[in-house]
Amino acid sequence: MTTMKRIAGELGVSITTVSKVLNNREDIGHATRARVLAKVAELGYQPNAVARSLTLRRTHTLGIVIPDLMHSFFVEIVAGLESVASARGFGLLLCSSNEDPAKERDEIEILRQRQVDGIVLASANAAANSDLLQRLSAMGIGLVMIDRDDHPAVRCDRVITDDEEVGRLATAHLIEQGCKAVAHIAGPAIAHAKRRADGYRAALKANGIRGRAEWIAHGGFKDADGYRAMNHLLSVTPRVDGVFAANDPAAIGAMRAIWEAGLRVPEDLKVVGAGHIAMGDLLRVPLTTVSWSREDQGKRAGELLFDRLGPEAPARFRRIIIPPELVVRESTKR
Repeated sequence: MTTMKRIAGELGVSITTVSKVLNNREDIGHATRARVLAKVAELGYQPNAVARSLTLRRTHTLGIVIPDLMHSFFVEIVAGLESVASARGFGLLLCSSNEDPAKERDEIEILRQRQVDGIVLASANAAANSDLLQRLSAMGIGLVMIDRDDHPAVRCDRVITDDEEVGRLATAHLIEQGCKAVAHIAGPAIAHAKRRADGYRAALKANGIRGRAEWIAHGGFKDADGYRAMNHLLSVTPRVDGVFAANDPAAIGAMRAIWEAGLRVPEDLKVVGAGHIAMGDLLRVPLTTVSWSREDQGKRAGELLFDRLGPEAPARFRRIIIPPELVVRESTKR
């Protein structure tokens, strides 16, 4: 079996020199590096990954915990992160919390036991698990919060969008399309859902519309939540003529409730979602949405994590905001 000792002996260099070349250290000359790599290729040497991780105190593995494996929004984030990780020779362990804080805690504990070098997290709950997340930093495990901006006491890098602007863009568009009674299907009690509701209220106020408490239905992020919330909104009188749902699945559920009630989209009710999920343009009535780049979110999260894991980690934690934009389709056309 080929070993570093054999490579060093055949080249007349030290084992330390061979190790530095294999670990891409910069204090090795180009000629020596080329000789070592050529000999490695000639002998077909494969470093022992376990031994290497123990020596470097790195497993070259990242973990990512997302709320929903079926939601294309998060799949695109994972794809962006994976492209950055694989380019640096890192693997990815994917976990889902299913929006359950207890399951999220279990998944994070599993990743910690696997000794991942860093974790990207779209948190499931605003209050739960802050203690565990704070311990990760103390253990030297890199952490980036993505999409969701909860756990304010946890010191880490973050990649989000401007969620208040998401709500403002969606609601202002409905008003521009002639809606006078704009409802909102709110998300769960987490920071970015609350900010989208703040943007909704701000757009109503900016356009001189006095909001009504019954125009806000507390739903969630799944199509069943949107369906249930929309059925409640359809009982409000006078009837609302536009609805901004906290995300696209909730908007799709809302449209199903509208159609079942014998009403039309957009003629009777105009609908806007958020997140720009895949296939949203292939619905029975293509969905107007507010979009931002999920791939960029994943890539930026990976870049922040590798900066944090590097030899010269930034002194300050960074906050990257991916700007949102409106994507207009048939669900809001006049």
